[in-house]
Amino acid sequence: MLQALHAPRLLAVKIGVMLLAACSTPSHRVPQTYAQNLDSASNACIRNPKLCPPLVGEQAPAVPAARLAPAPPPLSGPQSTAITIAAAARVIQVAIDAWLEARIREALSWCADDARAEVLLKYFDGKSPTQAECSEVVGTDGKGDPITRAMQLGVEQHELALRCAQQKLEELKPGGFSISPRYRTDPSTGKVQYLSQAQVKNLLDAGRSAELRGSLEPDIVIHSGNPLHIQAIFDFKFPCVNGGRTPWRRYPENHPYAESTQKDVYMKVLSKNVFRVLPHWGVLP
Repeated sequence: MLQALHAPRLLAVKIGVMLLAACSTPSHRVPQTYAQNLDSASNACIRNPKLCPPLVGEQAPAVPAARLAPAPPPLSGPQSTAITIAAAARVIQVAIDAWLEARIREALSWCADDARAEVLLKYFDGKSPTQAECSEVVGTDGKGDPITRAMQLGVEQHELALRCAQQKLEELKPGGFSISPRYRTDPSTGKVQYLSQAQVKNLLDAGRSAELRGSLEPDIVIHSGNPLHIQAIFDFKFPCVNGGRTPWRRYPENHPYAESTQKDVYMKVLSKNVFRVLPHWGVLP
């Protein structure tokens, strides 16, 4: 049982409500369904690990970066020990204190509301964009694929929410959470591995992003102090238009987890306690 921690400060939801300002954007558009589905930083990250936004510092003990070699970098230390999926199914049953879980949910909900309010205040004087505005193309990525306004707003809200989450969780559960941790399953052994941020950076810097294909990167993992001993997983989701309840993303056809949703894979590989965090809605399954 986790030890009780001090009560956090009362959380207040900041919602900016101001008049809608005109916003000039390029005239090119993409289908609405494309904009609706690509509404968070994790979506672009799924397509190409190099497009992932800078990672916010995680609270798990650091694992020394592995030396680069033709083979995948070796993992060492207690935080990067490989475990079988069967073993993971046992260790994740470690219970989280009910009072602490409620405070964590409250804090993450506040972070989602605050991030959305700040971004909408910046671009739309606090009002929600229209579906047409969400579908507008505002740029292209490194592969030449279009970046919609929905994607742009989602990335900014995501970054703010993760920074907020780190600050709140440092007070609530120091040493017992990770921001944007990376996990992968060894296809030859079926073992789940935790990769430190240093290991991920080394792979990307060396042009070996293919070795991260099929890896999982939840937004927030609550754990016992070991990232492999997972207690709960939370993913921020930011709909472009107000009021939406963004569903779990379904992996594309060319992905190792094609046709499965993020939630399905998180639950199968990492934990049964998996939740979305949405502005206005709070924590949802």
